[in-house]
Amino acid sequence: MIPEGMRDVLPAEAAALHALEELLRARFAAYGYGEVRTPALEFLETLELADDDMVEGGYRVFDEQGRELMLRTDLTVPCARLAATRFRERPLPLRFSYVASAFRSPSASRAQDGEFAQAGVELIGASGPEADAEVVALLCDVLAATGLPEFTVSLGTVAFHTAMVASLRLSPDQEQAVLDALAARDYPLFESIVGNADVDEASRRALQKALDLGGGGEAVHQARKLAGSAGMEDAIDHLVQVRDIVEDYGFRDLVRIDFGLHPGLSYYTGVIVEAYASGTGLPVAQGGRYDNLLASFEWPVPAVGFAIAIDRLGMAMEDARVALPQRPRPLAVAGGLREPALMAALRRAGLDALAVPVGEQPPREPALYREGSQWVLRRGGRIARGSLKELRRELEVP
Repeated sequence: MIPEGMRDVLPAEAAALHALEELLRARFAAYGYGEVRTPALEFLETLELADDDMVEGGYRVFDEQGRELMLRTDLTVPCARLAATRFRERPLPLRFSYVASAFRSPSASRAQDGEFAQAGVELIGASGPEADAEVVALLCDVLAATGLPEFTVSLGTVAFHTAMVASLRLSPDQEQAVLDALAARDYPLFESIVGNADVDEASRRALQKALDLGGGGEAVHQARKLAGSAGMEDAIDHLVQVRDIVEDYGFRDLVRIDFGLHPGLSYYTGVIVEAYASGTGLPVAQGGRYDNLLASFEWPVPAVGFAIAIDRLGMAMEDARVALPQRPRPLAVAGGLREPALMAALRRAGLDALAVPVGEQPPREPALYREGSQWVLRRGGRIARGSLKELRRELEVP
């Protein structure tokens, strides 16, 4: 028995996940992002600096001194802590990548286990549309490299909605409640809060229209018509610049602007990004700009990044019948435990070799077993018989 929300990963699935993780690592490295590994356990107060609801669903434990610890609920906050405590004297920007597990109470609404794997990057110490575009382009690159035939990367901006909500002239508590409702995509709650506040009808309708805006040039045009402040205009200009730069990277047909996009994490401050693919109703990747998070560690530098939900990405690839190349099956050698010199020679030759019981004909290929005085090699539908010396070339043994 294992705890609710946890699961075992069996060899075939583990091999597929390993192949996917290695591909992700390779693409991250191609852009200069160095892999970091942070501890699974962090002090609770560290994760609470993000001021996010994720902490409520975290797994908590106590150390011998009675200090409250928590299994990391995401990787962005630990990377921010790492950067602020270990890299302050290094030249900026910093480029980190990770492939690791995070832990949160299982949720049916998020279709998420209690332990889930994430792969992502953090670009710390760089601002502007060029930095945002590099991260979005890398996400497009990674998803394209998996072989997915179809996926969409949506770009939105927190700054546009924040500026529009600010124009409603709500109380600070009401304003935060509206932003929280939008983050949770709880539009009935949003309607209730705004409806009970002293908000003029034109402003309320403008915000509702903004949430319904989709992608493409027409959405940008409509957003400009709704913009009632310089902050909103700046947010639109920035978003368009990011999209154009990403298109210059070669991903013109993959990126769309979506003004209805709103993050599920409270620490995002600017551009946000989500990626979708068939086979899963939830995003396979999410991210954005979080310029205030590092200030929680007394190091006010800008940052942007994304995280890929590896399990969801794997589901999308399975739905699309996309499989990554994996290590070939080992050569099953009947009686291999009694042939140590042979097994060693096979492995020195670069072959993976698996010992199976004496006298048993291995049930799958590739296989090497005895039939009387001869060895039989069965591989790729071909059968070869003879002594080991005669099969040496077939076996690729020097």
